[in-house]
Amino acid sequence: MVKQVVKKIIDDKKGDETQMEGPMSRSAVIKEAKSNLITGEAWHKKVNIKEIIFGVQDNSIAVLATLAGVVGGSMARGQIILAGVAADLAGGIAVAIGDFVSTKSEIDYFNSNISKESTEEVTKPDVEREEIRQIYKHKAPFTTEELKMIVNRITHNKNVWLDVMMKEELGLFKERFDNPWTVSLIMMAAEVVGGFVPVIPYIFTGSGFIPSLIITYGMLFGIGVWKTTFTKKKWYWSGLEMVVAGILATVIPYLVGNWISSLNLSF
Repeated sequence: MVKQVVKKIIDDKKGDETQMEGPMSRSAVIKEAKSNLITGEAWHKKVNIKEIIFGVQDNSIAVLATLAGVVGGSMARGQIILAGVAADLAGGIAVAIGDFVSTKSEIDYFNSNISKESTEEVTKPDVEREEIRQIYKHKAPFTTEELKMIVNRITHNKNVWLDVMMKEELGLFKERFDNPWTVSLIMMAAEVVGGFVPVIPYIFTGSGFIPSLIITYGMLFGIGVWKTTFTKKKWYWSGLEMVVAGILATVIPYLVGNWISSLNLSF
């Protein structure tokens, strides 16, 4: 009887340990963790969602507003198409250049801080060591000896030391900066594609502003649905969010323009 009880306790303990470790073996866990750190988990891979979403929405609404203005002015179909395409290309190029300059400025700022930190590690090593000690002191209840070991290990390698200071002290991560050329090209492509959509009805059907409005908001809804591939939100709410944002971006400037016109200002 005693043997059976002891055996049951041992079996239960083994079962608990197996459950805690999960279905993966230790070697498999280590292998996957290393792979994730080197290549990045599939769902963590960076996609330029910001550039795509912003570019498509921004220029589609801008061109739609341009078409609303020229259509109201009773321009011919060819002139309307020309105005729409010109606004589309101008918007795409302007935003791409702006994105390139801003991204490059961020990288320049990062590099300037690297130079500054690197100099301080040479001219003020004791201060920089103490900063690391203070950083890790507030991360967890390390003992004095543990903090000493951490500081020594980090400062033993100048590259590691610099990397830790950039991330922990300044909150700057080199990994988050994109190539300025890549970002600007993606932005320009998104802007041009988004801005071309409102023009499509005029090119292929000769239809008026309403079909252009419908196809533009339909495209925005589709982009919102595509976005759920990464955000995991409800597809219909994500689509409606994009449409509502598009409507606001169209209606608000129109209302403001009407209000200014009602003031009968003279310049």
